[in-house]
Amino acid sequence: MFGPMFKRRDPESQGPGPLPGAPHAAKVQTSHILPRLAKKLSMMSHSRVLDLGSVIGGNLQFFIELGCKVTADNLLKPVEKIAADQSGKLELEHPDETFDAVIAWDAFDFLPRADAKAFAVDLLRIMKPGGLVFAYFTTRETERRDPGRRYRILGKDQIEWLPEGNTRSLRHIYQNRDINLMFEGFRTHTAFVLKNGTRELLLEKKSPNDVSPMPGITPLIKS
Repeated sequence: MFGPMFKRRDPESQGPGPLPGAPHAAKVQTSHILPRLAKKLSMMSHSRVLDLGSVIGGNLQFFIELGCKVTADNLLKPVEKIAADQSGKLELEHPDETFDAVIAWDAFDFLPRADAKAFAVDLLRIMKPGGLVFAYFTTRETERRDPGRRYRILGKDQIEWLPEGNTRSLRHIYQNRDINLMFEGFRTHTAFVLKNGTRELLLEKKSPNDVSPMPGITPLIKS
């Protein structure tokens, strides 16, 4: 069993219990991707996971209990600073082909098209062949002004969405074709549309010999 490794520590992070400053509009969403990801990771030997969201102890423990070595690299704080600088570039300071899975949450929502593409290329670089990316994409124009969120794993298929009151740049709305172009080098493993309209995706890095194009993203379930 491996313990977590941390980068860019978040002084506000903590384990179970209320998160400081979080509004009361937290909602619990059923995840169709998390159980599939957990099953795959549990079948691997000493898998490595990169969590790009707020550092929450329960999330790290969830993956540790699957036998994973976890690196927490909180990109939410840099995104806020980046928004102030009107630059959306995010860079991952990790070696090539390091991770079996990356939990991206909604990071791509806050990146303009060119920077989102560059970030996806960087993800491709740090992931092992067959590696998996778990990501959310906003689909509704009415949600463009939604605040940033923290995501807390409550169980094998339950994730609590905790809005943050801080000011963030507008979310970008990416269509299926945009995501296909963004994630060249990946294939869509599984895709769902949640009840609130958010796309929940599991993307898989292709093997070196796989040159087939990424198939269109066809949501399987609304829930």
